[in-house]
Amino acid sequence: MEYGVMLVVVAAGALTVLRLRLDQPRFVRLFNAFTGSYLLCLSFLHLVPGLYGAVEHGHDQVDPVGSVSIGVLVLVGFFAQVLLEGLSMGAEHGHAHAAEGHAHGVAEGHGHGGGGHSHGQVVQLGVVVGLCLHAMIEATAIGDVAHHHDQESRSVLLWSIAVHKYPVTVAFFGSLLQTGIPRARAFIILGVFAAMAPIGLFLGAHTPLAEHSRELTALVVGIFMHVATTVLFETTESHRFNVGKFIAILVGIGAGALTLLAH
Repeated sequence: MEYGVMLVVVAAGALTVLRLRLDQPRFVRLFNAFTGSYLLCLSFLHLVPGLYGAVEHGHDQVDPVGSVSIGVLVLVGFFAQVLLEGLSMGAEHGHAHAAEGHAHGVAEGHGHGGGGHSHGQVVQLGVVVGLCLHAMIEATAIGDVAHHHDQESRSVLLWSIAVHKYPVTVAFFGSLLQTGIPRARAFIILGVFAAMAPIGLFLGAHTPLAEHSRELTALVVGIFMHVATTVLFETTESHRFNVGKFIAILVGIGAGALTLLAH
């Protein structure tokens, strides 16, 4: 089921761009506000308490991960996301200008000789690599049913990542199409991105990583916190109160609460 969910979300994002034309910045900002509050809600109300609860109840068994280690891993995830954004230029939280910027670099390369073309290719590769690493790392924390430290947290992680992936797909695919690159190439790039979460799922379930779901979850929670705080604290140039964004935040919190009630 996990593999299907990840692929369906990317397909839904692509259809949103192709059919509904909702990749404009004003819609992406609302998607981001919803997603950011959803991630924070699930992180603070379930994932973080679950991590520390697992440590507190681990006295009956050997548990190499203590409370301090959990906090350190959350911080590592937070600052790892800073590095990933250096590659992807913020596409993880739906910054459509990231893909536009890299594709303009490619276009400039065609008109300014080999040096410019090479620079454009490097920027394009950076955005795709950053997004793919982000997607793959997140998915490894879902792990294997038999070995995961908390089945409820595993399910919450799945839906958190799925909801987060939707606006990323909308912004990234929409901006790819807007740059004027051939549509077939845009679909190939999207396909590579779509494959990363299933690869992460496989690695988290069928390699030694399966024994470290708690550590991976702490890492991903740090990533969530960076993404969520970035999109929630973004302001417009006028710094005006945005009613639509505030409503989207409230809806995200409500959706997060409903997700937890369902578990």
